[in-house]
Amino acid sequence: MTHLKCSQCGLNNWQGAEVCERCGASLNPSPSEPVMTRPDVPAFLTLGGEARARSRTWKVIIAVVIVLAVGGGAWAIYKRSVSSAAAGKRRQLVERTGDERTRDAVLSCLAQPGFVGTKVSEQVLGAVHLELLQVSDREVYFSAPVPEKIGQPLESLVARFIIDPKRLVMAQDDAGRLRLGKYSLVRSEEKNVFFKTPVDNIKFDAGTVLKFPFKEATYTLDMHELEDFLMNKSIFGGRMNARMEQTRDGRPVIFANHGALVANPQEPSLRRFVDDLTRDIQPNTDGAREARVQRVLDFVSREIKYDLRETTYNFELLKRPNEVLMSAESDCSNKAILLGSLLEQLGEDYLFVYTPEHITVAVKQGGFPASNGLFLGWQGEVWLIAEGTAPGFRIGVDHLQEESRLKQFQHVQRPRDRDVIFDLATGKQLSFQ
Repeated sequence: MTHLKCSQCGLNNWQGAEVCERCGASLNPSPSEPVMTRPDVPAFLTLGGEARARSRTWKVIIAVVIVLAVGGGAWAIYKRSVSSAAAGKRRQLVERTGDERTRDAVLSCLAQPGFVGTKVSEQVLGAVHLELLQVSDREVYFSAPVPEKIGQPLESLVARFIIDPKRLVMAQDDAGRLRLGKYSLVRSEEKNVFFKTPVDNIKFDAGTVLKFPFKEATYTLDMHELEDFLMNKSIFGGRMNARMEQTRDGRPVIFANHGALVANPQEPSLRRFVDDLTRDIQPNTDGAREARVQRVLDFVSREIKYDLRETTYNFELLKRPNEVLMSAESDCSNKAILLGSLLEQLGEDYLFVYTPEHITVAVKQGGFPASNGLFLGWQGEVWLIAEGTAPGFRIGVDHLQEESRLKQFQHVQRPRDRDVIFDLATGKQLSFQ
């Protein structure tokens, strides 16, 4: 088979081709009409505007390019519109109104009295008691006492938090038991009425300020501050499970990173509380720093009840500092978290010191004495133990029971240095799971 060789690029074209398949040059050019074309660009039109024969190959290529360009653009627009729609739906699912956020924050507290105590319920529900928050069905179950006992009908009791009383579903009395679906209560004076309602039929006043009075000061918490704590916006945060590099018995030991629960400096509710607690101590005077540190320690050691139940759990029950104040009770772990959070509001440098089965707080010596010998050296500073579980413990002065065990300092942590815990024996940082 014969071929036609292109005079421009040298390509052998098939017999019968009118233009070169590579460069588009005419294979039978007239001597009087030179081809005005670059070898690497197909000639669609001559410089004079006359139509030239086009390469069928280039037609196909250009058509494919156009289809891909148009199709790709259309696909990109479609994907963008789908993504935008999906993002809109996600925003609709995630974003809640202020009233909904307040409702969910309060319900979360009411459903966990072991964390926050009972004072929240008293302030937002009155005589009504939340029995169950059924998350999967988005329903809430309540009980109420005999109306005659409190001198108010049920309608008045629930008016403070129920939107539409017609959406209440009342339990039926079944031989002394109040039955409501698959749940029931034994009827009593305190639980004389049992009812449920959908979550969206509940509304708490967004302007509510919760109050938790103590002897020396009152802790106040508004709804926005409560929500920020529940969303972990007001605490340092971080990875929760720290791992010891070596153990005496050769097994890996995991312990909780208590510093992750400490409140940020200048957290509004805690800042107000510390200011109230230390209002009579004049700043920038001799001994003011030591007096303020001792004052917050006195509060934690004396007014936060030591909760023996928390020491019996087979897991680490950690609370946020606001939850410790709301419940007014805690073990050594959460006393340390609260004390550290209050010291953050003072701008005070401190350490968490981990010992066998215990955690305590240490502050810089400054003007404190060190006569009790309860101190440690770290990073060129002397740090004195500030023990929150011993009522009235005086920093640098008082002794403690089982001091020998307390002095077995194992790890230190400055909570504001997120996810950093040091092994005192090696000086190395611990890893996290």
